[in-house]
Amino acid sequence: MNLNTAEPKPYQIYIIVAISVLAWSFGPICVRFAFQYNMPPDLIVSLRMVLASIAFTPFVWSRYKHEILKISQHNLMLAILAGTMFGINLIAMTTSLQHISVLINQVLVGTSPIWVAILEVSVLKSRLNRMIWIGIIIAFVGGVIIALATSGEASIVENGNSTLGVILALISAVGASMYLTIGRTIRKTVSFAPYIWLVYTSGSVVTLFVLIINRVPILGYDIEGYFWILVLTVLSQIIGHGALNYALKFLPPTTLSVTGQSVPIMSAIWALFLFAEIPTILQMLGGIVILMGVLLVIANQRKPVKATN
Repeated sequence: MNLNTAEPKPYQIYIIVAISVLAWSFGPICVRFAFQYNMPPDLIVSLRMVLASIAFTPFVWSRYKHEILKISQHNLMLAILAGTMFGINLIAMTTSLQHISVLINQVLVGTSPIWVAILEVSVLKSRLNRMIWIGIIIAFVGGVIIALATSGEASIVENGNSTLGVILALISAVGASMYLTIGRTIRKTVSFAPYIWLVYTSGSVVTLFVLIINRVPILGYDIEGYFWILVLTVLSQIIGHGALNYALKFLPPTTLSVTGQSVPIMSAIWALFLFAEIPTILQMLGGIVILMGVLLVIANQRKPVKATN
C-alpha cells in the first residue's frame, strides 16, 4: 500500500476498512488451525510479530529512515512501550484461545475501549461523562454473565482452564487499551508507517524474549502449522491491524471502534462453521450485553486530536 499517493476517495476508505475487518476476524481461526499442529501460543505470536516487522522494514527504511533516526528519545521509549503492550496483548489473547471459545475470547478482548476509558480516569486524570460510566457498568454486568456461563464449561483443550481463558482475554484487553492510549500520544507527531514498524519491531523483541525464557523451540513443527502462522500474519497483522491504523487518518476513531465491534461476531460465525463452536444462550446474552456497553462507551468518547500522516 503506497501511503504517499493522493488521498483516497471515501468509498475506497470504507472498502479498505471492510477488507481489514474481514481479515482481522479470521485471525482467531488461523490460531485455532495452528493449534491443530501443536504450535505453542508463544511461538505463534513471536513469529507473526517478526514476520510483520520484516515485511514492513524495506518500505519504512526506504521512505522514513530520516524520521526514524530523528525521533525523540521520549517518543522512542513510548513506541517501545506500546510494542511491549501489543506483544502482551497478543500473547494473552492467543493463549486464551486454548481455553475458551472464539466468541468469548473476542468479546472480552474487544472490551479494550472500556479499559481505555478507565485508564483516562486513573492515569490521565480525565473526567468521564455519565453515559460512559453507564456503558462501563453494562459491560461489567455482561462480563459477570460471561464468567458465570463459562465457569462450569469444559475448556477447549484437554486439561485446560476456562476461567484462566477468561482472565487471559481480559489481560489482553487491558494490554490493547494501554497500547492504544500510548499510540494516541505518539501519533500526534510520528507518521503511521514508522510508528507501526517501531511497534512491530519492539513487540518482536519482547515476544522472542518470552520464547527464550519459556524455552520454546522455533523449529521442528509441521509445515502446515507454519503456513497458518503466515496466513495469520498477512490477514490479521498486516491487512487487519495495518489497514485500520491507516484508515485512522481519514475516518473518526469512533467510527473505526464501532466497526471493530463486528469482529467478534464475524469470528464467532467462522468458528461456528469451521469448528462447530456453538455458544450457549447465556454466553450469547453476556456477549450482547458487553457489546452494548462497549458501543455506549465508544459513542460518548471525546474526539481525540487528529493524528499526522
